[in-house]
Amino acid sequence: MGAAPGDPGAVLRAGDDGLSVPLQPASRSATDAIATIYADHYRDVYRYLLGLTRSAEDAEELTADTFERALRNWQSLPPRPLPWLLLTARRIATDRWRRARRLTRLLRASRPVAGEPASSSETEFRVWFEAVAAVLTDRQREVLILRYQRDLTDADIGTVMGLSESGVRSLVARALAVLREHPELLA
Repeated sequence: MGAAPGDPGAVLRAGDDGLSVPLQPASRSATDAIATIYADHYRDVYRYLLGLTRSAEDAEELTADTFERALRNWQSLPPRPLPWLLLTARRIATDRWRRARRLTRLLRASRPVAGEPASSSETEFRVWFEAVAAVLTDRQREVLILRYQRDLTDADIGTVMGLSESGVRSLVARALAVLREHPELLA
């Protein structure tokens, strides 16, 4: 019964209900390495998610979830952590969108949802970003964020989006062609 503190076989008891959770304490060096990666890549992951979600609160929460997952899952650090982090962030965001979409369908089926009034305090950037988002598909917007905001290589973008390098280049070219059709957005 008496496992020593810090012992990998130690068990945390969660009340009298009989549930127990095994503790697997991270080594000090792994925790320090993840802290360094967090400091180096927090803004990258946050800005990527901000571009995907268009919500600072959602982006902040998803970024925290991404680094929590890294802390739980990394037995050893990947050689290039940023693509792993961005892919994980994308997967977490996608899972959340799917759950939200299902919930929305259930709510609409049970009662009509009233439209939200437009906020009068939208900034010029927000208006521009919404205009760009209206002409680009989600994937086109995502590939441009990864390429030009996060400055990732085609290989890294392919890892995040599940595309080949040539697929990434094609998607970027199509997105830029759409933007060229709307010069008012590029001014």
